[in-house]
Amino acid sequence: MAVTPNYYETLYVTRPDLSDEDLAKIQQKLLDSISSNQGEVIRDDKWAERDLAYEIQDHKRGIYYILVFHAMPEASKQVEKHLQFYNTDILRFMTLKITEEAANKNKATQEETTPKTEPAAAPPNPEPTPTVSATEPAAETAEEATGAPEEGGAQ
Repeated sequence: MAVTPNYYETLYVTRPDLSDEDLAKIQQKLLDSISSNQGEVIRDDKWAERDLAYEIQDHKRGIYYILVFHAMPEASKQVEKHLQFYNTDILRFMTLKITEEAANKNKATQEETTPKTEPAAAPPNPEPTPTVSATEPAAETAEEATGAPEEGGAQ
């Protein structure tokens, strides 16, 4: 039976006081694990810094990161192994196998959030629509609207 690549999403929470150098080292290990297993990173983002539901290793806050990738099954095992190794820097993590549609949605979301270098074209001017002033009462009958009596109406 042939082993095929799958789509995975890993969410991990780091200490809020983790230095940029240490974070870069951890992220590079994760990326190396993925690429060594014929993988491709679809999304790698800092998600948010939030309060934790409970204290973990004397920390009340954590920084959440999300990593979406397409790789062989061995890659997800190696990613988790690296996250376990950095247990003092990584407070919690979770890896899920996701569908291709969910991965592509993540890819589209990342493309929307990246700034575009081209200026956006100005939207065309829509035709003005007539509006009824709030101070003018609307015409109740055809006679009021046109100034002529309705057909069959009293004169």
